Amino acid sequence: MNAAGHSLNMILDNGHWASRPIELAFGATILIILYTLATVFYNLFLHPLCRIPGPPLAKVSRLWARVGNFHGRKSERVHAAHQTYGPVVRVGPNEISFADPAAVREIYTSDVFVKEESFYRAKRIFHENHMFSFRDPEAHKQRRKLLSRGFSQAAMLDFEPNMSSIIATMLDQWAAKAVDGPVNAYPWAHWLGFDIVYNLMFDENPGSVRAGEPHEVMSYLRAWKPTFIYKEFMPSLEQWGPYVPGRVGDYFRDVQVWKDYAVKIVQSCREKGAKTPFLRSVLNGDKDAFLGRPLTNSELAEECMGGMFGGSGTTANTFIYILHACLQQPDIVKKLKMELNEHFPSAKTVPDYKTCANLPYLQAVINETLRLYPTIIATLPRTARETASVTGITVPKGTIVGTQNYTIHRNPVAYPDAEVFRPERWLEKEKEQARKDAWTPFSVGSRKCVGINLAQMELSKLVAAFFRRFDGYIDPSVTESDMRMYDTFNAGPAGAKLLIHLSEERY
Repeated sequence: MNAAGHSLNMILDNGHWASRPIELAFGATILIILYTLATVFYNLFLHPLCRIPGPPLAKVSRLWARVGNFHGRKSERVHAAHQTYGPVVRVGPNEISFADPAAVREIYTSDVFVKEESFYRAKRIFHENHMFSFRDPEAHKQRRKLLSRGFSQAAMLDFEPNMSSIIATMLDQWAAKAVDGPVNAYPWAHWLGFDIVYNLMFDENPGSVRAGEPHEVMSYLRAWKPTFIYKEFMPSLEQWGPYVPGRVGDYFRDVQVWKDYAVKIVQSCREKGAKTPFLRSVLNGDKDAFLGRPLTNSELAEECMGGMFGGSGTTANTFIYILHACLQQPDIVKKLKMELNEHFPSAKTVPDYKTCANLPYLQAVINETLRLYPTIIATLPRTARETASVTGITVPKGTIVGTQNYTIHRNPVAYPDAEVFRPERWLEKEKEQARKDAWTPFSVGSRKCVGINLAQMELSKLVAAFFRRFDGYIDPSVTESDMRMYDTFNAGPAGAKLLIHLSEERY
């Protein structure tokens, strides 16, 4: 072969090999397209849930829910879907949402439905399971048994003087600052909630309210919220998140610092023999019956982290919505003040819980706020371990199901004019049972919120103390957009502020 022929063959060979990657990429693209089309076709026409109505995108992809997650509007999207498609809606390729209050107990008190894996795995804080994240029913039962006495009614009554002191400190701060203009109640309510739960767990007041600034741990609490959204989307971030550069990695690094802090606090409590109700039994060597041994510092730290998060922000946001709802309706404030003035002669005394718990209008105001503005706003997903029935709908094995408070609490049968804030509904005999059945701010069954006694005492005393002491109005700069419930599983005001002008009662 002459030189020209040899060169031509080389060019042809090189061209052949150069085309191979293009051919492979083209083939892979075709396969991806075919797989996607097949998946879409299956989800729309062959999937066991194909007859359940719902948004078209939700039927074929979890992207519909993810978009809601990243914009803090998933609960609103699910609620709107129920309004469009009815009480049973397909909100994911393999997920059903129920709007019927009867579904709450059928799902959450049944052994047939267990916690959905990806959602609850993402709720681990830093590598350890804790009471909220446990999926195994027996593991959860034993951990709750070990720790629940720290949140018992008796424990709360013992702790009440500490709570009263922290509340009084905050209201004194508000009275002093109100002279110079509106008080932003939002951060103060969160500082208060944090100080109370921290004091309850560790027998130490971290002093956020006293100092008028957040404790260092509070930035870590805020950092954890986005991490569980990212972890649900990409589970491997639980392990590798701290090594990711940029802002996303910063969230995980902050949580790691928080974990180190919590471990040190637990170790310190062990060394000084702290006797708080929350820690007393575990520090004395009591065993977790599921594990067959006492908890390690790391495990107990994670429980304390869960307590800090769950015991502060939820109650704080509820109080903010109570202020927002009531201060816009003078008639409600007038009725509440009349009841409080009758039972508490002094405006500056923090009311006792026993009396507060028996004041009908005070409790009606709190219940109505928990109904219309439930801070645990979103679905608690469960997976069917076997084929079952929910409100007469067949649920195939492996299907994810759930209800959300945002929708259940707006049930038109139980709550006529559901979007109206009307505490009086809780004093009426009509529809009383329907209201109770559809009111689930603390969930139901064995997974019911372990901190319910803390929340009820704190809200009762705080609301009573505020309205007994102050008159007030909301600054005109606060908009409805600021107060929109921003859904990151637990919800709070999107604007993270509530500016209120205050004046003290004279007696």
